[in-house]
Amino acid sequence: MARYFYSEEKGLQLEVQPIPEIGAYDFPSLSDEEKARYQRLRSIVRDVEKIERNQSVAQDDGELERFYRRELNPEQCEAAFALSGPTLVIAGAGSGKTRTIVYRTAYMLQKGIPPESILLLTFTRRAAGEMIERVKALVGSDTASRITAGTFHSFANLQLRRYGREIGVEPNFTICDEEDSADIVELIKSELDIKSLGKQFPKKSVVVEMISRARNHGITIEKAVSLHYPKYADSIPELEKIAERYGIFKGERGMLDYDDLLDKFLELLEKSPQTLERLQNRYSYVMVDEYQDTNLVQGKIADKIAAASGNIMVVGDDSQSIYAFRGANFENILRFPERWKDCRLIKLVRNYRSQCLLLDFTNDIVRNFYVSYDKKLFSEMRDSTLKPKIFRAGSQEQEAELVVSKIEDLIDRKGVEPKDIAVLYRSSFHANALQTVLLRRGIDFAMFGGVKFTERRHVKDLLSYLRIIQNPKEAVALNRVVRLLPGVGASTAAKIANEFTESGRLPLEKYAKKKFYQPLCELSELLDEASKEELSTRQLIDIVIDFYKPILKELEEDYDERIEDFAVLRTVASAYRTLESFLTDFSLDPPNSQLNGSKIDIRDASKSDKVVLSTIHSAKGLEWNTVFVINMAEGAFPSEKSAGNLSMLEEERRLFYVACSRAKERLFISYPEKLAFCQGFGPAMPSRFLAEIDEALYDFGR
Repeated sequence: MARYFYSEEKGLQLEVQPIPEIGAYDFPSLSDEEKARYQRLRSIVRDVEKIERNQSVAQDDGELERFYRRELNPEQCEAAFALSGPTLVIAGAGSGKTRTIVYRTAYMLQKGIPPESILLLTFTRRAAGEMIERVKALVGSDTASRITAGTFHSFANLQLRRYGREIGVEPNFTICDEEDSADIVELIKSELDIKSLGKQFPKKSVVVEMISRARNHGITIEKAVSLHYPKYADSIPELEKIAERYGIFKGERGMLDYDDLLDKFLELLEKSPQTLERLQNRYSYVMVDEYQDTNLVQGKIADKIAAASGNIMVVGDDSQSIYAFRGANFENILRFPERWKDCRLIKLVRNYRSQCLLLDFTNDIVRNFYVSYDKKLFSEMRDSTLKPKIFRAGSQEQEAELVVSKIEDLIDRKGVEPKDIAVLYRSSFHANALQTVLLRRGIDFAMFGGVKFTERRHVKDLLSYLRIIQNPKEAVALNRVVRLLPGVGASTAAKIANEFTESGRLPLEKYAKKKFYQPLCELSELLDEASKEELSTRQLIDIVIDFYKPILKELEEDYDERIEDFAVLRTVASAYRTLESFLTDFSLDPPNSQLNGSKIDIRDASKSDKVVLSTIHSAKGLEWNTVFVINMAEGAFPSEKSAGNLSMLEEERRLFYVACSRAKERLFISYPEKLAFCQGFGPAMPSRFLAEIDEALYDFGR
């Protein structure tokens, strides 16, 4: 059994009781800089928790307030009534966070706060839409529709199109997604004639990931590679050239990636005092949901807009910060009291999801975090006698057999519906053996993490035509479209795309003797026809579909099936007045991944009668009656790479916490005694995250 403990003299320590016949766990060493940083974080948390808070913040005590006290628990009420000043709400898993935000928003409207003065920033556009609909139901009117609610990226996009010219951003910019960014990297590699020269060189998607990670964490490419991609250290000079050219390439062509939206918006707020003042005057109440998942730039944006009024509420759970790989900064939520000295701290700790014995287990996970807000969740659901169960198997294949046998027993003998069962894992490949056994035994399952609708080849092609129509400088989209023409290779496509972006027209005469001349002329005619201003978004899509259908028929054998997706695009497009808004929404909030080809979104999994398989990252925010967490072996979870870095190790522990806190009644955790390594199979220790848990809190067996 291993346990962390802390002392002011020695800092963080790890007390280890070796597991019999297995051994002890290594613990990452800390640099002086890391020790100082963590000590500062602990100090911030400790100081804000010492301050006594007045639990009654409502200025009035009328019928309205009495209604809210009937609907909410005391801590939720405190958050709902705290309308002025900075407020930090630490909302534990299953504690009614969304309900609290909805009721607080409704209370603001009912107290006469103009909806136009409220800015609600959420993690997904869907979450924002659902909250607003629930607010409407509470207040009994459509007033909530006038609230500005959405993601940081959608809000930044809106403001940049309105005021971006003040920092040189034209309003007709296009947004490139991750695949577009990867294509840009490929073009730059060709342009700079960068070759691997016998060295390991990352795939284009990994290069994009490196650039994004460096930007989000405010570090150099060299440091990002050294910390997270050490095997590519020999390629740092080439990667630095690509990163530099990547920024220039986008700027020359009126393109912004997801990071640019935030960076440029922050630049706008910093360099345009009139824009900042305009937004501060409009939005005198700022709320941020899922604050633990924000990055440094998002934190600064929220702070700047709220600086004039001081009315900012951020809601989140530091124990569920699991998106560092996307740029989320765990320290944002910890340092909020440092930036807002007089902030009120409110904790939501009453859990409405899980049985008490499950909470005892997850609370013990939280107890092992090095730095976190002190919170012990409790529940009034005390009728369960089901402790979490940990079991081991000889191999990953045997683990899969054991898990599926338990699933069969739950369905056949315990009466649990398949849709109420989820199997969660750290990485997608951890489920390979499990899928095989489920298929063999005839248990239908829905797997989250498939190809997104907008990433399907034919949909991406169609959107590329539309993006050229919207922004003629869009070299990446044109490169993709030109490569669809027979006889056009990568080099020729890149040349045509560059010539088009420079002159605004396709270089037809130059290629008059080429076999793709006629198709190139037809493409030119399409672009001319689509440039007519009187065409609606729906009409533009119809024109492009008619042009693309013959091309798709030559490319894909399942043409008939793929073409059905065009009906979806037509329907969606009918709701948009402009092509720009249609493309923006598809870039910022694309349709979610599909479940096992069933076209059922994971958040609508209740419509499917299937066992759900999901990565833990994809399962965040969801819940099931029964949850299995598999492959909990040291080296797999936490990963071997994470074990040597305290920040990464803590993030993995938070990931484990998120997985376990999805369960409402039953939690099963399993690990194999052998793992597949690069050099073959070898013995595996149970995850240190299991060794840390008090043995009285779970049942164990093979």
